[in-house]
Amino acid sequence: MKNLITRVTIAVVVAAIMVATVWASRTHPAGNPIPMPTAKAIGPGIGINISPADGSENISCTAGFLVHTKDDRPALLSAGHCNKPGGPAAVAIRHGGLFKYPVVGTFTETIYDGNDWNDFDIGLIALDPPGKIPLTAEIDGQPVVGLAERVEIGDTVCHFGIRSGGAVCGPVVTSEENKIRFAATAKCGDSGGPVYKVRPDGSVEAVGIFTAVSNGDYSEPTCDGPHIYSVAQLIKPWLAAWELTLATATP
Repeated sequence: MKNLITRVTIAVVVAAIMVATVWASRTHPAGNPIPMPTAKAIGPGIGINISPADGSENISCTAGFLVHTKDDRPALLSAGHCNKPGGPAAVAIRHGGLFKYPVVGTFTETIYDGNDWNDFDIGLIALDPPGKIPLTAEIDGQPVVGLAERVEIGDTVCHFGIRSGGAVCGPVVTSEENKIRFAATAKCGDSGGPVYKVRPDGSVEAVGIFTAVSNGDYSEPTCDGPHIYSVAQLIKPWLAAWELTLATATP
């Protein structure tokens, strides 16, 4: 896999430098938040508002899977391009109460090479110590019960994004070590959301993070333009590289 070990080594050093500030408790609202659906808990499929560290405009994306670090701290996966400038971007959600957009975490890892098929696009958001907002390992009521060990052409997978407003599913048409392409549409703001397989009992297996739309060629469609496919970054290699454990729920 392309320079993955080198990338991970650099990311670990950066994370170590930032750890003292990441876990400071913060309840202040994000500046100029982008409107998004209200979240009752922090977990996969909720809207996240990213305030880049360089002061550029806020970005709205979707949270990916809930994970735990090797020292058992909670975190969220998302797309790296949601924090394109890099650095410790603040992440807020819409929750209501006194501060409707409380900051709940910070990007500690950002990998974004570009939009080519072999490029990586994934990020890690370290969550602040648990407060009044609960954590969940469910996607719209469907419990995440584990990691999909294999994803093959023809398998049906779904992605869940805040702008699509729910699950959008379709068959896998391309499956490789790094990414999959599947026949499902998406909208701007769905980036970073969970991609998963649904079991017969309604529980789900984690597959990847939604990163882009595609027409299966080099046309590079935009998220608000016509397209046929969605692309997901597989998370299995990154769980191992970053020493993360997928958070699961009981069916």
